[in-house]
Amino acid sequence: MKPVLWPLVAAPLLLGGCVSESDPHYSLSGGEQGIFRSANAGRPIPVSEIKGMSEAQLRARFGVPMLDRKDATTRVLRYQSDGCSLFVYISKDQVEYVDAYDPQLRPLMNVNECAGSVAAQRRNA
Repeated sequence: MKPVLWPLVAAPLLLGGCVSESDPHYSLSGGEQGIFRSANAGRPIPVSEIKGMSEAQLRARFGVPMLDRKDATTRVLRYQSDGCSLFVYISKDQVEYVDAYDPQLRPLMNVNECAGSVAAQRRNA
């Protein structure tokens, strides 16, 4: 084979391995689990204890939320500690769902620990 034709023949063979048929997968956190670290972790509070609470019970337990947002029929309250953010979703005047993230907004496996630290560091004003 002549040296001039070699790049023309080799290019399709080399580039053929670069094509991928799989669909892309997207994640804002890169799929990493969050890490919970707190200087005042308090006692973990089970999510089962939080679900069903009224707004008055939430305020007594966790203090004043850092964020209070209303989306259609659901309110979202965000509570903060030095180690995490606790998101509480209220529907029909009671807690329906609870979620927690570390300071880098990676999901935490143990929401109970986050709830405990938020209660221990509760914000009153």
